[in-house]
Amino acid sequence: MYILRLPNAPVRPAPVPMAQSSRFSSQSLRSILSALTRGRGAALRRTAVALLWCVWTICPAAAMGQTIDEEELQQQGLAPPARGDWNANLGVGGAAEPTYLGAKSFTVSPIPLVSIQYRDLFFLGPMGLGVNVLNWRGLRVGPLLGYGFGRQQSDDAHLHGLGDIRASLEGGGFISYSAGPFKAIGSLRQAITHSEKGLTGRLAVDYLRPLVGKKLVLAVGPELDFANGRYARTWFGVSPAQSAASGLASYAPGGGLRDVGLNASLTYHCTEHLLLRSFFDLKRLVGDVANSPIVQRNTQALFGLGAAYHF
Repeated sequence: MYILRLPNAPVRPAPVPMAQSSRFSSQSLRSILSALTRGRGAALRRTAVALLWCVWTICPAAAMGQTIDEEELQQQGLAPPARGDWNANLGVGGAAEPTYLGAKSFTVSPIPLVSIQYRDLFFLGPMGLGVNVLNWRGLRVGPLLGYGFGRQQSDDAHLHGLGDIRASLEGGGFISYSAGPFKAIGSLRQAITHSEKGLTGRLAVDYLRPLVGKKLVLAVGPELDFANGRYARTWFGVSPAQSAASGLASYAPGGGLRDVGLNASLTYHCTEHLLLRSFFDLKRLVGDVANSPIVQRNTQALFGLGAAYHF
């Protein structure tokens, strides 16, 4: 189960080639959404899809603190087992996060806590829509289709004159491997629409540790985010025209490592169906990105709390 991510998050190696990934993902999205909205429990599943869309479009923070899904906890015997083909968490919470990646000011927002899985075939969550093309002895590989958040110059006074960055559909791939209490995951995501938003990648490791019996579970681990030059110039560059409008110095960053961070969450299963989750994400911007005049603070933090119902 995921929650929150910074406005331009966003969360690896072994990607599906984009020409294949975009075709596969768009077909998968249509067929999966069709399956979600027909048959037994259709009204409930339509509600779940609507809530997930909120994760992608309304709450940019929602991909950050929700790094551990319920299936991962179930595999370790740290959550009630799934019943039937569907495995889902639906809930709500609140989080404090920077107004944009690199800001010194914070904003507090309501957030949905949503994750949905169907068997071992596909999942819907803050990482996007994913399909497990390969699922063998802890190794999973497949394509991703997601939503890349934009940025409004009205979000913060420091952004005035830089113009808006539009949201986009993103496609890519993921690879993950689970062994005991550890899980390593990598992903790559390329903006399909508004491709000037570029390519991003993530490498992360999670460690699960039960603290109070099997009801309270700590998940913690490091994460690295990467971006290509096109992404860096869109989000952290300042063109001569933008410089004249904003008063910021012109700047043309290159790609590479964007930030290093630590992600942690505490999940408490109050009952078989009700869970509480607190989450925290701390990251440090590095490289060309950190030197951008758009960045006011290199250290970025997010924290929040929420409750969800498991069914």
